[in-house]
Amino acid sequence: MTAPVAGSKKQRRWEYPALIALGCAVVVVLALTVLLTDSTISSERANKEQDAVRVVAVQGLLDSWAKAQMSEDPTALAQFVDKAAAPGVLEAEIRRATAARALRFSDWNYQISPGSLTEGTRTGAPSGDVTLWTAPVVFGYALGDVDVLPTNKSVLMTFAERNGDWFVFADGSIIDSVAAAGSDLSVGSWHGPWDFGPLAVATNSDEDSIVVGHPGQQTFVDALAADLDEAVANTTQLWGDGWSERAVVMVAGSPEEFTALVGSHHDGSSIAAVSVADAVGSGGSEVSGQRIVFSPAAASRLTPITRRAVLRHEMMHIAARSRTRDGSPMWVLEGYAEYAGNRKSGRALSEIAPTLAAAVRAGETPTQFPGDSQFGGVPVVSSLAYESAWSINTYIAERFGEPDLTELFRALAVGSSTPTEIDRRIHDVVGIGMDELREGWVDWLHRRLG
Repeated sequence: MTAPVAGSKKQRRWEYPALIALGCAVVVVLALTVLLTDSTISSERANKEQDAVRVVAVQGLLDSWAKAQMSEDPTALAQFVDKAAAPGVLEAEIRRATAARALRFSDWNYQISPGSLTEGTRTGAPSGDVTLWTAPVVFGYALGDVDVLPTNKSVLMTFAERNGDWFVFADGSIIDSVAAAGSDLSVGSWHGPWDFGPLAVATNSDEDSIVVGHPGQQTFVDALAADLDEAVANTTQLWGDGWSERAVVMVAGSPEEFTALVGSHHDGSSIAAVSVADAVGSGGSEVSGQRIVFSPAAASRLTPITRRAVLRHEMMHIAARSRTRDGSPMWVLEGYAEYAGNRKSGRALSEIAPTLAAAVRAGETPTQFPGDSQFGGVPVVSSLAYESAWSINTYIAERFGEPDLTELFRALAVGSSTPTEIDRRIHDVVGIGMDELREGWVDWLHRRLG
């Protein structure tokens, strides 16, 4: 048996206090961790509660703000604008509210979401202690008897909190003189036509479709309004009655307004009109925010015949929007709308498609359907693509009938598809595949335009 090492018992006796001290330290650390965690949770809870209180207060302000904007006396807005707001803010708000009164709204509201308020700078005298808060606010509106659903747009607003009371300090919807001169006026906020001055308004005979422009455009606005009933009827004859059969048409008074209404990806100097809408939900039959927007140059560029064709083209996009998905072949989407625009117009094919007719007569007949990339960029290439797409759809309508043309659109406007899927869908609708359809179209071009 081995004898114990001298001093080993004494060494173990020193270990006990150390272990006890270590255990106590661990307990203290755990306790502090629990306390800090509880403190953090309590702080987060308190912040959420304070945010909730602020959001309720701001929402109350926004509700009152919206009512004042729609009231008979827009000067009532003064009570909601902070006394330290920049000069001209109140006057600009009154001007836009006065312009909006030219329209009849079934909805006009603002909504703020929890957690969206961002604190700004606290300032002192002479205006008194005030805290500024910025938030993206959802502005929703619907035109009475026209919009089936309200449209929602984002605007950036700044609020002043002053001793528990809340006021509007700045509104991103307001277009100041600098922005109107050409700066980026769309940052953080959407802008409506009432943000660009007084409005000129006209409706169709049933007053369920409307054209909105500005006083200097009244003649063009009235002409479009007179075209509305026929455009709706033409669309329904081709597409069917499964759409709202109404439309909101806007005529931009400047390039800045056109960009604000449709986005910077559309160039108002090269197109006459474009249709826009809110995002389409899956399975939804109704689409909000549908607008046909004419560029400021449209009135001088379009004849009565081409004006009606453009309106009918964009009207078909409106009708088909709920059945249209991004990524679908452009020869389907734009060709079908072009067919609708020129349907039963009585114009010669060479007049509707002069670039295509010239190519056929020069021995340069297209042998392939236009690719998606050809519908933008170089004007000559784009013109040939649109005219070719129109001719494909016209050929299909003449050979198989308009019901099959519409059915083919519905079958192909489903988003990105492989060539095999497209070929199968074409065959399912008209009984032939892509190759035979293309060969028949080329032969038709030679017969009709050669």
